[in-house]
Amino acid sequence: MEHLPKVFVVILNWDGKDCLASCLRSVFALDYRNFEVVVVDNASRDGSVEEVKKSFSRAHFILNAENLGFAAGMNVGIRFALSKGAEYVWILNNDTECERKALSEIVFAADTYEKPAFFSPRILTPRGEPWFLGGKIDYFRMRAEHISNPEVLSMEAVYPTGYLSGCALFFSRKAIGTVGLFDEGYFLYYEDTDLSVRAEKKGFDLLVVPKSTVIHREKSEENLEKTYWLVRSGLRFFKTHTPMSIRPWMWIYISLRRIKNGFDKLQGKKGALPVSVAYADSRTA
Repeated sequence: MEHLPKVFVVILNWDGKDCLASCLRSVFALDYRNFEVVVVDNASRDGSVEEVKKSFSRAHFILNAENLGFAAGMNVGIRFALSKGAEYVWILNNDTECERKALSEIVFAADTYEKPAFFSPRILTPRGEPWFLGGKIDYFRMRAEHISNPEVLSMEAVYPTGYLSGCALFFSRKAIGTVGLFDEGYFLYYEDTDLSVRAEKKGFDLLVVPKSTVIHREKSEENLEKTYWLVRSGLRFFKTHTPMSIRPWMWIYISLRRIKNGFDKLQGKKGALPVSVAYADSRTA
């Protein structure tokens, strides 16, 4: 490319002392040469931002007064990037690490693709196993699922997917201007799926760029709070986007899941949620 578009890399941080520095180190080692970095901190309590400021003074740092969640926190960084003239924005989780050519490959793919689109690199675990190679939305089971078929690892051309993960989402200024920012009604989870569906409705393709690779260490643990937000945000998403033709089934499915959870709780099965969490938000989410 004769012209190197200006890219802003937006990293959202919350208590990322054990991963933020590694993420930034990989970003500043990228072979692409026209980018700036924005770290948006969601009121961390572990001193992670203070620590990395010493080593990564080239980055912009935005300190939120409270934990705004993923959607609103990322929107702060995206708005800042656009105000500074970003042609493209690449959002990253703080527990990701980029391979050296990750940004140049995804910029090339976006700059040469003939249709309006949103993009994601292929995302692997530290062991090189698939984490996100694409996704599909199952409205019947109310799930957004990663596709992790290892055969896809051999592909080189960009390919379509049912939705894109917010772990390493890449888009142009024009794309986000047309589709809109993340819906801040989602605190955690499903905000990327919601954005993907809205993008498709506006005529945008959703594409994975297999030549661009990001490693995701996924520091989040399986805990009650994570499950709560997955349930709440999932309910909000499917109430919003489930096709009218199968909405009656959605309410039947929610009822069946609530009953199953009740039996699991009575039997003491691992993973059963307290009644206050399990679908308690189905009326308000």
